[in-house]
Amino acid sequence: MKSFYEIGLSQPDKTDKVSHHRYDRFYPLFLESLRDQEFNMLEIGVGSGGSLRLWEEYFPKSSIYGVDIDYSYFEGSSERFTLHEFDQSNPNDLKEIVNTIPKCKFIIDDGSHHPHHQFITFIELFKNLLEPGGVYIIEDIECNYWQNPDSSIYGYEIGYFNILSYFKNTLDQINTEFSDKKNYLNISTVTFAHNCIIITKQIPEETEISNRPYRSKQYQ
Repeated sequence: MKSFYEIGLSQPDKTDKVSHHRYDRFYPLFLESLRDQEFNMLEIGVGSGGSLRLWEEYFPKSSIYGVDIDYSYFEGSSERFTLHEFDQSNPNDLKEIVNTIPKCKFIIDDGSHHPHHQFITFIELFKNLLEPGGVYIIEDIECNYWQNPDSSIYGYEIGYFNILSYFKNTLDQINTEFSDKKNYLNISTVTFAHNCIIITKQIPEETEISNRPYRSKQYQ
């Protein structure tokens, strides 16, 4: 069975997930265990479809859903692809995604790369579409480092919002047993890697552990 890296390089229309970003350095740590499972996955931002074809080969038993504001650039077809036209900057469209697509084990945001869009998409889909134990990846967080708030990407002005500040503060939520900071989304882990954030969702056992009374409460 080919590795994530080998699949990415062997495709005619090489996805930049491997050719440029080299996400193959860490994605398999979170995704390799899913390869033999039957599950649903969603990618936001399908472009010409290069990454969807990577997922098709990497996850041979998965049902693959793709969302884009305009998928007229998509090339080719597959019985395993289901495409929808939604705008991730629109909260109503995000709610419609939840109502349209079945629960997913894996969600990846490769859409507008705009920090605020990434944030509202994460809040809606992580909570309402991702299964317990699932993996959520936000790609292309580089715009959070742009120093000029008037800069724009795909026609959207970046502004001042920074998604990194939110995720840096999730440490207290993950440790709610000790911090008393509520973990509303049931986040299990947050991993920062080169140009991406990888978030996993608690299974019920983890949620139970997080919400138990702190045994050393008297020291707080």
